[in-house]
Amino acid sequence: MRRSVESAAAVVLFRRLHVHVPGLPDSDRYVAHDVIQFEDAWVTGSSPEIVAFELAPLRELFQRCEEEGLVFGFIHNHPAGPAQFSDMDEENERTLIKALRNRNGPDITFVAMLWADGQWLARTRKGGCPEIAVPVRHTLVLGERITLYGYKESSDEHTEVQARQAAAFGKPFVDMLQSLRIGVAGNGGTGSPFATLGARGGIGELVLLDKDPLAASNLNRVRGLMKADVGFVKSDTLKNFIEGIGLSVKVASIASDVDTDPVAVDALASCDVIVGCTDDFAGRELMNAALYAYAQPLIDIGLGGKVDDGLDGHPYLRYHYGRISTILPEQGQCLFCQGVIKDIWIQAQLARRENPDITAEELKDRYLEDGGTDAPGVGPFTSASADFAVATLFDLIKPFRRFPPEVRRDMFFVDFVKMEIHSHETVGNPDCSYCRAHEFLLLKESCRLNRPFLGKRDDFC
Repeated sequence: MRRSVESAAAVVLFRRLHVHVPGLPDSDRYVAHDVIQFEDAWVTGSSPEIVAFELAPLRELFQRCEEEGLVFGFIHNHPAGPAQFSDMDEENERTLIKALRNRNGPDITFVAMLWADGQWLARTRKGGCPEIAVPVRHTLVLGERITLYGYKESSDEHTEVQARQAAAFGKPFVDMLQSLRIGVAGNGGTGSPFATLGARGGIGELVLLDKDPLAASNLNRVRGLMKADVGFVKSDTLKNFIEGIGLSVKVASIASDVDTDPVAVDALASCDVIVGCTDDFAGRELMNAALYAYAQPLIDIGLGGKVDDGLDGHPYLRYHYGRISTILPEQGQCLFCQGVIKDIWIQAQLARRENPDITAEELKDRYLEDGGTDAPGVGPFTSASADFAVATLFDLIKPFRRFPPEVRRDMFFVDFVKMEIHSHETVGNPDCSYCRAHEFLLLKESCRLNRPFLGKRDDFC
């Protein structure tokens, strides 16, 4: 880098996820794929406010954008200049986009980012109308937590419902929640309480994914759904309930399985954070891959337990727990290494999809086994687990938890029988393609998650 008193610059190559989710505003995601720091030889002049540079060294990066379907981004700082884009920045961006358009054609997209006064500012331009700069909704940085920059500050009218949260965490926290799009896969005993409490908490956009109809047996634990809703798709009825609360949240419903429907995969890819609320192993496996490919935190909720017969002839809970797993692209063990999913469980589930009458003996003959533990749907336990997951989301945005040494940030259990919170050690796989080798991190896709049966999105073309 050049001396800190002078402006420094770099190129960021972004992957653009251009997905339309019905019911939500169009909102592209730009995921940073590679960072190339400007070499000293590229810079022709620099001051605390501006940086001037040669175009010739950048043409190789223009070509790479065209060949790999990436978006060119120019980032720089103002060490002692204005905390906003300047006239010189405007001139630099016009120069870059003109050169980029001449090389790659008029359909290009361009991203500009500025680091000034401890904040990221960002905007985009299109090759067809380079004079128009569109501010981004927010810039999200992932590490051990979520850090948001450039989010919109809310009006006083919005803060009345969130006054107590603002008193606890500050008004910026409320505004950051309002800026986020959260995907909730599974809208039953854990998904419905997460979504309803999240909406009341101030989440700006929710994507609800669940194709199953509501059953009468679900009514003891779902939130927002009534007896009159039995037989109707959970995601649709939950969307109607949340919209009926009358808050500012925007809601989309996707009545699909997350591991088989391209529409559902695309809807997940459009989200800032994914919350897994399904006991479907194949769905969890897809979300486990997507969090690395699309740079998303995953909060996965699970329940387990053991029911025995008591001496009085009635069942009793030997144990029952809720699990909260929190995985970020470069932090925490993946769901495989946590022991939440296994290949033989996934294959057994897929075998049952093909043949619902397959027996346990037939699965055993194929070296497969059903996974998981008993988890009776007890309302206070499912809801409490979801509440812990909402608090986990809050902690990612505005850290407040103080974990004792024996409790892991990436996975902990709430024991509803022993009334304990604990974590267990998992050996994991030192060669894991997800959380160790990072083979799925910012995956270069030829089709959705490189799974041909899911097909290609328009932005691959």
